[in-house]
Amino acid sequence: MDHPLRNTWELYTGKFEQILVLMLTTTLPLLLLHSFITNYIYAITPSFSAVYSVADIYNGFLTLLLFLYAQTPYIRFVYNEHVGIDHNLRNSIYIFLVNGFTVFVFACITAFISTIGFALFLLPGLIFLALVFPVPYISVFDEKSVWKSFKEGFRIGKKRIVKISLLLFALGMVELLFGIFVTYQLFNITSSFAAQMITQMTLNLIFFPFLIMLMTSFILKWRESLKTLEVAEEEKVV
Repeated sequence: MDHPLRNTWELYTGKFEQILVLMLTTTLPLLLLHSFITNYIYAITPSFSAVYSVADIYNGFLTLLLFLYAQTPYIRFVYNEHVGIDHNLRNSIYIFLVNGFTVFVFACITAFISTIGFALFLLPGLIFLALVFPVPYISVFDEKSVWKSFKEGFRIGKKRIVKISLLLFALGMVELLFGIFVTYQLFNITSSFAAQMITQMTLNLIFFPFLIMLMTSFILKWRESLKTLEVAEEEKVV
């Protein structure tokens, strides 16, 4: 995995039909669930400020939770292509359904702590998220629980914290700015809430898999580099 961006683009475009199946069977239901819950929360939660409300915090928590959980099939899909596992699509969905529970629990804990960090000072939330971000990736790679993958994942996160933070921020900003641009253009055509919601979901379906596949490619590269470094250090000791 020497060129993560190029490899991700080639995989995303070359296997788009299979990725589309993952989008429709895993990501889309979660997006619909997110839309329903957030709209309900905003409807019942009182606002004490014109700038933000408690509902924004709930929305941030739920968004981060589903973001972390929905990564699972795409992580496995890239890993399967990397190591050459047959029946990639079927295996990716299987791992999402069977091994996704510990990732979901981990996502709940991570989202809760990160949301508090983001709500208070922003930077602590980003730092914590970057530190533990590789953990579910290692879990999905090795098909073991996140608790058994925490040590290695945290080590990668600690070593690459700046790069992970910059990648998450940069890719998030690209999606945000593009979403604002598309939404602004849509407002010139229609003010329909349904049209806006469908457009936003479509953008998320397009950007989210590519973002996760790119992060997976980087983490695969960093993991291989870390193992190579550890082997070299052991040889020096011997």
